[in-house]
Amino acid sequence: MVGIIDEAQLFYPLGTRIKIGNNYGTVKYVGEVCGHAGTWLGIEWDEGMRGKHNGIVDGKRYFQTQLPTAGSFIRPGKLGPCATLEDEARERYLNYDSSNVDVSLIREAQASVQASLFEVVGMDKIARKQSKFEQLSEVSVDETPVNAAGYLKDLTQLTTLNVSHTLIWNWQIVASITEQLPMLNNLNLGSNRLVLPTEAEISKLEPAFRQLRHINLRNCGFTDWKDVMQTALLWPDIESLGLQENSLSQLSEVDCNRIFRQLRELDLHRTKLMDFDQVCKLGNIATLRLLNLMENGIEQLQLPDCEPHSKLSLFVAMEQLNLLHNPIWNEAEAFNELDKLPQLKRINMSPHLKSNFDEMFSKAVASIGSLQFVNKAKVTAEERRGAEYDIWKKHAVDWLQASKLGADALREFYKKHRTYLMIVNKYGSPADFVPRIQTKQSNLIKVRIQHQPSGEIWEKKVPRMITVQTLQGLVMKRFRLSGDTPQLCYVDAKHPELVVPLENNAKTLDFYSVQEHDTVLVQ
Repeated sequence: MVGIIDEAQLFYPLGTRIKIGNNYGTVKYVGEVCGHAGTWLGIEWDEGMRGKHNGIVDGKRYFQTQLPTAGSFIRPGKLGPCATLEDEARERYLNYDSSNVDVSLIREAQASVQASLFEVVGMDKIARKQSKFEQLSEVSVDETPVNAAGYLKDLTQLTTLNVSHTLIWNWQIVASITEQLPMLNNLNLGSNRLVLPTEAEISKLEPAFRQLRHINLRNCGFTDWKDVMQTALLWPDIESLGLQENSLSQLSEVDCNRIFRQLRELDLHRTKLMDFDQVCKLGNIATLRLLNLMENGIEQLQLPDCEPHSKLSLFVAMEQLNLLHNPIWNEAEAFNELDKLPQLKRINMSPHLKSNFDEMFSKAVASIGSLQFVNKAKVTAEERRGAEYDIWKKHAVDWLQASKLGADALREFYKKHRTYLMIVNKYGSPADFVPRIQTKQSNLIKVRIQHQPSGEIWEKKVPRMITVQTLQGLVMKRFRLSGDTPQLCYVDAKHPELVVPLENNAKTLDFYSVQEHDTVLVQ
């Protein structure tokens, strides 16, 4: 019996990855189980509901699982054979058949040409390219039983390797792969569970990863940021790191002399980082340009305090921040906080349930002075003028009151509205606009409506609460227009350099702050 157990321990050391059907697990125990003959493997399944217990059977603990029903015992003989990366790559890419084309390469080619269907000729071409093994620049063996390297030195042109959802389980195996591939710079290890490397292993293995620039560790079971930082010592000069779908709710400051020395892109979406204070702990990564925080449940953004005319020494190189699908409840406050970042040019964000994209876009553009893109929409000079003009009018009364109360009150106002001083310097004092706001307003306003193609002008009294859509109907009838609905914008009578598009048909003229004697342009 001892010999059998030793053989099982030899083939399945603790930490080994196994797969049965579509279920992946990690070997946590090898040996006998009281009351059950023979040798057993104690498995912690990735899917927490796949098992029956937490490593305790009949009151005796054999191993520990993170979830109460993630553990079970299986016989070694139930496991299928493993394979080397060499064998799986040759099987997938040398068995030339137009019906055996790598699905992942087809998806990539489809995306590159924005096509959903290939002709047989196109698929045949891809398959022939794949069959030239030594010329391959990209290889994908995802969802195969790979747990060793094999001989890979023929792959002299390989730059991108996908070994996600395999049975690779430690960094020694990964190093035995990368050290044979001198051109490799992009490595996908997603959905594998890798044993944490020791200090001795890091010192020995680190040279094998020096050519890598991009590593994806999506859904690799990380729950402690310290483990991430320990692992990162293997590749201190990585430029792009994917940690999406790891449960990392708590972070700590990074020692950028040891790790992340050249990190430019960091993906942390779906990591349960609900507290933005935790995110700020990464602010000392001076090279970071893109940070992805999608789908983390973030409700509020709060950055450290700083003077309204200055920027933080935090995320000093970050140009793009992805906050899509986070329930941020106060958009204006969030954008005001983000104005503290010195280089932010792009932001991706979903509108609040009570907002819409146009309103969110306007708030972002007016509140973040350096912003150039919102989602994929480029901010035009005209849109910036309109957004700044809206906020210039919206906060005019509060600004005037703060000005009268003195320097401290004005400083607090500017902290809440960081771009307002720049807007005042740009468009002038809104003081002359304030009386127009405070005076009791009539329900009707007289506006000039100018049909630009003909130059014809129509002066008309209209309700303040008339919608843009209704006004478009009146305009079409008055100027006898047919075809497409005309686009409208308006020019403020006191500030004719500002042209504000009336883009949302459901909004009223009052929403857009159209006032007496303003001019509506029919384009």
